[in-house]
Amino acid sequence: MGSEDELKELLNKLLTEILSKSSQGSETSYEVNPASQNGIYVLNEGHWKLYRTDGLPLHPGEQGDGIYVLYFDNTKCGACRRFDKEWFPFAAENAGKAKFFIVLCEWFARNCASKAASLTFTLHEVRASPTTIFFKVINGEIAKQERFEGVVSKQKLEEALSKMTLS
Repeated sequence: MGSEDELKELLNKLLTEILSKSSQGSETSYEVNPASQNGIYVLNEGHWKLYRTDGLPLHPGEQGDGIYVLYFDNTKCGACRRFDKEWFPFAAENAGKAKFFIVLCEWFARNCASKAASLTFTLHEVRASPTTIFFKVINGEIAKQERFEGVVSKQKLEEALSKMTLS
């Protein structure tokens, strides 16, 4: 029974990878999913791009002032796959209002092929997945933040973003 489940998981990963490659507009654009390389991804001009895998953790404010939204994702997280259905449309529809990032590891900081992603999980004390954190950065300092653990609706994400932009 276990090997059947492993085969299904492998087939699902392969299918996801094939579909994502066929829908990519360029080699630097990614469909971030469980088959993706561990690392930090940024939504840039409507496409997810690998921001970095090595080096320092992602600090809100490193790309200037504004609103940063970080989604902490684990490739082995079933709840993350359910959250993806809320996250990706939310990020795409609000791309001009905030800087969107996905921090992707296999399983939290302890099992991650990306030093930068692992350090980012640790820096922000992420112990549940999915976790989404909104930051408002003013003059290089975090002025406000809001954290969600678990699957939340697109509407709740939009409300959190709206609160960040109003305050």
